[in-house]
Amino acid sequence: PWVEVAGLAAVPLLISILQTRSQAIFQHFAVYVRTSVSTLLYEKSLCVSAAGRAATSTGQVVNMMSNDTTQVQRFLQFVGVTMVAPVQIVIALYLIYGQVGNATWVGIAFMLALMPVNVVVFAVVGKQRRAVLKYSDLRVKMMNEMLAGIRIIKYYAWERPFGKEVGKLRDSELRALTKLAYTSAVGFSLILLSAPIIQPILVFLTYINIQGEALSAATAFTTVALFNIMRFPFAFLPMGMLQFIQSRISLRRLGKYLRLPELEPYVVNGPHPDDKDNTDAPGARVGSVTMKNCSFAWVDPANAVEPIEARKPQKRRNSSMTAGGQNGDDASQGSNRRGSMNRRGSFLRRKSSTGGSMNASTHSTSSFGTDLEARPADPITLKDITCTIEPGSLVAVVGTVGSGKSSFLGAIMGEMEPVGGSKVYMPRGDAEMDAKRTNFASYCAQTPWVVNDTLRGNILFGRPFVQDRYDEVVKACALLDDLAVLPAGDATEIGERGINLSGGQKARVSLARALYSLDARVILMDDPLSAVDAHVGEHLFREAVAGPVTHGATRILVTHHVHFLPRCDKVIVLEGGRISHQGTYAELIEQGVDFAGAVDVTEEDKEEKVADGKAKKDDAGKDEAKDSKASKDQGAKDGSASSPPKKDEKHTEDMKKKGATLTTKEGREEGSVAGRQYFHYARVGGMFSFVLVFFVQALGRGTEIYANFWLANWAAESVGAAMGGTPLSAERTRWYLNIYAAIGMLGVACTTLRAILMAVHRLNASKSMHESLVVSVLRAPVAFFDVTPTGRILNRFAADMDKVDLDLNQSLGQGTNTVFSVLGAVGAIAAATKGTFLIPLIPMSYLYYIVQKWFRRTSTEMQRVTSVAASPIFADFSQVLTGTSTVRAYGEQERFFRQCQGSFDKFNAAYNLTQQVGFWLGLRLDFLGGFIGAFIGGVAVATASSGFIPAGWVGVGPSYA
Repeated sequence: PWVEVAGLAAVPLLISILQTRSQAIFQHFAVYVRTSVSTLLYEKSLCVSAAGRAATSTGQVVNMMSNDTTQVQRFLQFVGVTMVAPVQIVIALYLIYGQVGNATWVGIAFMLALMPVNVVVFAVVGKQRRAVLKYSDLRVKMMNEMLAGIRIIKYYAWERPFGKEVGKLRDSELRALTKLAYTSAVGFSLILLSAPIIQPILVFLTYINIQGEALSAATAFTTVALFNIMRFPFAFLPMGMLQFIQSRISLRRLGKYLRLPELEPYVVNGPHPDDKDNTDAPGARVGSVTMKNCSFAWVDPANAVEPIEARKPQKRRNSSMTAGGQNGDDASQGSNRRGSMNRRGSFLRRKSSTGGSMNASTHSTSSFGTDLEARPADPITLKDITCTIEPGSLVAVVGTVGSGKSSFLGAIMGEMEPVGGSKVYMPRGDAEMDAKRTNFASYCAQTPWVVNDTLRGNILFGRPFVQDRYDEVVKACALLDDLAVLPAGDATEIGERGINLSGGQKARVSLARALYSLDARVILMDDPLSAVDAHVGEHLFREAVAGPVTHGATRILVTHHVHFLPRCDKVIVLEGGRISHQGTYAELIEQGVDFAGAVDVTEEDKEEKVADGKAKKDDAGKDEAKDSKASKDQGAKDGSASSPPKKDEKHTEDMKKKGATLTTKEGREEGSVAGRQYFHYARVGGMFSFVLVFFVQALGRGTEIYANFWLANWAAESVGAAMGGTPLSAERTRWYLNIYAAIGMLGVACTTLRAILMAVHRLNASKSMHESLVVSVLRAPVAFFDVTPTGRILNRFAADMDKVDLDLNQSLGQGTNTVFSVLGAVGAIAAATKGTFLIPLIPMSYLYYIVQKWFRRTSTEMQRVTSVAASPIFADFSQVLTGTSTVRAYGEQERFFRQCQGSFDKFNAAYNLTQQVGFWLGLRLDFLGGFIGAFIGGVAVATASSGFIPAGWVGVGPSYA
């Protein structure tokens, strides 16, 4: 028998090693798949067309990156256990059949009866999960819009109404979460988790009625032990099936996004077919742009895409709660300037009959993107465009608001959808020369896109640093004074969306980025002069747009400043998406084109007065600075004032350090989780329900243990009566069985009640914590948003709230279940061994303490590191989604993709270590559990001759080891 005792220690350890290795393999597999899908999303977002962007929103895409990929990963982590669970159940039933014979079929019939119920439960859960995801997408989208316009919300004190709007969406999400929580609690706890408790009752009831022999302790406890083995697969099977449903829903959403149409490459590297034989033609030279009878649309009617989450039509409300921009030129974001320009007067005497371009995108807030819901009658934005832009020329594009000026630039960049096979011909030279260029085309967006980087990093945009060229461009773009003002000069960190720069500064940084590369042969500028004062605009046009820094490059300038048109080589007039006139300024005047209404005379006078006033203030400031310096020098000579240059230098150095790091690093706690955090979670969810969960858990565990001791007494009396020749009467047997069934059903009731109480507590806590989060974010000062990336905040509302909604309570339940399982097991084993287990319990408790101390410290820190490592992914992703057109224009997709991969590598390193720590703990706990089983077996063998431990009680002990 001592060989079997040794096997009680060795076999569980071997099984644990194999299971841990299997879990590690599936863990790595799941992480690889999640990373692959996430990077696919990132890569797709960089090449999705305007029609594709219109079919989704930034909130949905961020939710896919945070939640949907996580659901796929969770399923793959548990897929091994889920697939093995049915095999374990079948083997356990086979072994049970060897113990109780035909009574097993009752248990199998019970399982078959549960199958249609399970199908219904899973179908309902899947439907409810889709509803939760729908409202979660809307909520994250609303938060993204609010964060994008947080300054406007602050200026108008709209925090409360916007908070209510988010609250409405959250209430809808909570209603869906409530249905999901109660369905899961009742469906899984009452039906699936209670099956291993109900099955022994049914099997024993059948056994005593059809078998001719008494129920022995060996038969009873072997059967109970096998049913206990079935508990684990029964618990994981519904979890795995639920995860399968959720991952299937997520995969469908991801698949819809990944199948969205991509940009069609219609920009041809080479001359127009008409110019192929004539190498001297303007359209055949490098840097020229040729279009003949071309039509373009943001969304081609023939290739319209249905939204990913189709919504029911709703009545439009008179007042909108969006904080973003309004419709302007080509309905772009920077329309506030366009709207005011439109009020100053029409560009042409003849008003356009159409509204202009097709609106582009709800997915991206790039310079071409807006809401597609307000779609004009004619979806074709640019119609019958025929023009040839000569290389090295300066071409101005003018027109009324909505005439298609920004769309004209978008068509040249390849951002639109060609209609009828339209092509843009842009010769780039031979392939070897083109491969050496950093970028062939540059683009300055109407709404400047500034990334979270230093000012120099925004200008260089991944290109090599050349000091002379950098200084030349900075001077031409009038940034020298700005560099002197910024704390750390060009090393100053620029916040997300350029929050620490003015509108004019952002426009000039964006222009400097477009002009920096000497390799750029085509420079597209979407009204960069509208965000600056008149005298600055004159400087930019003279030194940058038409200056020596752009010599030799083809420049296409969208503008509404008429006084610059005579200095351009060519002027293109757009009206209603068509080119109404083109030629030199003098030729257009001869044709009768009236530019008198371009800018109101009074407005020009105001701009000049403002410029003169600023110049006078600057002169006065310089004079004051000179006087101040002179007085300080004189004071130093007289000895009447102490010179503070060292203090000023120290202050300047401090300012440089602060300016170089604007965005704060995400903070994380250190050490163990404070007890007040657990208390806070218990309080916000309801202290009564929280305490009641522990009480019900203790009651359920107690009934489970008592049921086994009751079964031991039943088996002992039954065997004793059979050996005495007077078997138990049917009435006595029914009495034992009824009590055993009552205890078992009480355990089922406790399991179900515990699940319901945990659902109630989870929903209350989730509601309260989200409300507090929204209030805290909306009440935060503007300075907080200046130094905190939007992705980091969205990570709190997306991934972290998803954990609070679904995972945190489950982890808490598993934790409490583990605590009471350990306490119950210790009590049961101590009782079964008549106290002898208390001897090795003392050193084992010390080992448990050492193991848990190492685990808690490491696991807690790794969890925090993992959470912090996830934020840069979402910060970078949400940032890139707003500037995809700029990224594509510079050909920087690969650089941003590598940056995304680097962020994922850091996150995966931390996440994998976190999971490995859990495997480390499980392996050591299984080793200690095997030792406990061996100890019980050893005590039973050693005292077998004296009958120190009853046979029935020996069966109770190992079942809890």
